[in-house]
Amino acid sequence: MPITPTQVVLVVAVLVALGFVWYTGGRGRWRSLVADRFVYGVPWGTAVTVAIVVAFYVLVQSNVRHVSDPVTLPFVTWSYFYPTGLLTAGIAHGSPGHIASNMAGTLAFAPIAEYAWGHYPPSTRSRGVHGTGADGTRAEGWLARPWVRAVVVFPAALLAAAFLTAVFGLGPGLGFSGAVFAIAGFAVVTYPISTVVAIVAASALQTLYLALSQPIVRETIEPGTPAPPAWAGIGFQAHLLGFLLGVVVGAVLLGHRGRRPAAERVFFAALLLGLVQSLWLLVSSGDDVYTLYRGAGVVLVIGLTLLLTVAIAGRARPLPRPLSVLPRAPTRRRLAIGWLAVLTIGVIAGIVAGVVRDDVPLAPAVGASLVAAVVLALPALPPIVPDRIYAGPVTRRGAAFALLVGLTVLVALPSVPFNLLVVGSDAVPGSGGVAVGGYTVTYEENATPGQTPIVAPDDVDDDEELLDVQQSGLFVVNDNREIWTVGERAAVIAHEGTASVELGGIGWRETVHAERTGWDVVGNDSAYVVDLTHDGETTRSFASDPVRAAATIDGHAIDVAPTDDAFLLRVTSDGDLVGETEIPAVNGTATVGDVQFATERPETDDGDGSGGDDTAGNDTDGDAADERVRVFASIDDTEVLIAERETYAD
Repeated sequence: MPITPTQVVLVVAVLVALGFVWYTGGRGRWRSLVADRFVYGVPWGTAVTVAIVVAFYVLVQSNVRHVSDPVTLPFVTWSYFYPTGLLTAGIAHGSPGHIASNMAGTLAFAPIAEYAWGHYPPSTRSRGVHGTGADGTRAEGWLARPWVRAVVVFPAALLAAAFLTAVFGLGPGLGFSGAVFAIAGFAVVTYPISTVVAIVAASALQTLYLALSQPIVRETIEPGTPAPPAWAGIGFQAHLLGFLLGVVVGAVLLGHRGRRPAAERVFFAALLLGLVQSLWLLVSSGDDVYTLYRGAGVVLVIGLTLLLTVAIAGRARPLPRPLSVLPRAPTRRRLAIGWLAVLTIGVIAGIVAGVVRDDVPLAPAVGASLVAAVVLALPALPPIVPDRIYAGPVTRRGAAFALLVGLTVLVALPSVPFNLLVVGSDAVPGSGGVAVGGYTVTYEENATPGQTPIVAPDDVDDDEELLDVQQSGLFVVNDNREIWTVGERAAVIAHEGTASVELGGIGWRETVHAERTGWDVVGNDSAYVVDLTHDGETTRSFASDPVRAAATIDGHAIDVAPTDDAFLLRVTSDGDLVGETEIPAVNGTATVGDVQFATERPETDDGDGSGGDDTAGNDTDGDAADERVRVFASIDDTEVLIAERETYAD
């Protein structure tokens, strides 16, 4: 893409603005703000992390030459049985805009988190001697070495957050956004006010990226491509999980260092972060209907903000003794033992119910019971653990922190059964697939998903299987990678006429193109075919069933029938086949029995149906009509319209 004058001016303007702030604010002042936390005043860990993510996108996904159209399929978390996806999904991205958005958030929030962590251990910072121990000698241990803390530990923590949010994300996931929310959660509890500023900075960075990549945008008034709302494709569960992980780690760090930020700052900063960064997204979908529970999501954000505020900045006052109003109140230890006994009985009852009832899958029932029991058992652990582990009373802050940990577990674990999926060797829908490097690409209507859970009820009929949702479109299947997905929806291909899917892996990529051709049959659906092209070879992947026109002529019914190499006009009379012929070329004719068929373009203003050009060399109004092609059937002086060739968006 050539560089435009607007882009040059924009870059110069940004550099001038940065230089102005740098010099008017004083170079020494800027460095003094971070010199005791960063080696040479630079957030090296943030820079290393951004470099790793961008390098993976440019070198591995895009092979340098295809930055605007990266390969994504092999890097998605399709299943727990596909380790490549688990390892790469957290740092892979689907488009330049996707990675730019996540890197803007990283550049805004990560320096705050890195500042809270620090390149120098806290004990050495307090003495003003970096890298030394309490006795003045060089500190020992890897965590005491500034460069290790800067370029190893901090980037590793961010990449670990990306990995965890990918592994425990609900369904297939892609992107660094889970880690961005973890960074933001860590930052908001350690430096609340700075994080509020970072929220604005992240938005500003995204605006700068858009201004640089698309300095001029022109749009026209036209119907758009059928697509779900933008919020329907956001991994809200992974975002919430990342945020909770960041808050929990931040709480541990603050407790270890004996810091407690002001409660009002934590509350308002966390609330603003949750509302502005759309942490309130709660979405459900089914049958192409998407529901956004915005009100419930905002309530969730407010409740979560209250909980984390108490866990971070709450007072360390002991909780009141349970049932203290009773004359002979039981001790905390007895209550804890009793509660654990109740939970144990509940788990055993759940297992027995799963064994007795054939309609309940045993493994999921046991797993759900154990997860619920573990989470509910957390409040009972402090009174019964040995004193060497926890000897003090349960405080309000500690109880809130325990609830926060339990909530994190509850958000993470439900994803496990949904990611225990496998793809069978016979999962390719239809019979017109194109095989490329272990992938199979095919087009099909009303196909049943080929990904199946490894644990499912044995007595469920095929018509009642879990996840039995009919889907239509361009499918991509790879049983070695546990991939079974819709590369492009049927509605999009019907609107655009074409689609492409990028296949590949580490070090290679291939493209398969799909093209739809069809006829809108009068009074009925379209008869159409979809052809797939790869490496110069075209395969007819799909042909719809014959479609009958609503109009009849002299008792003759006419079907438009797609075949492997043509569209046929099939004539029947009183249920008997009269004959069939290919749809004639434009301005051509064909005859079946008494029925004559003619293919024509609608007449234009100059009356010749050619849709020619005007004398000035501009397209005439007939040019739009020139794309339309119609098939007529006639007997004697009676003529009826049978079908019109499909047209697609430019």
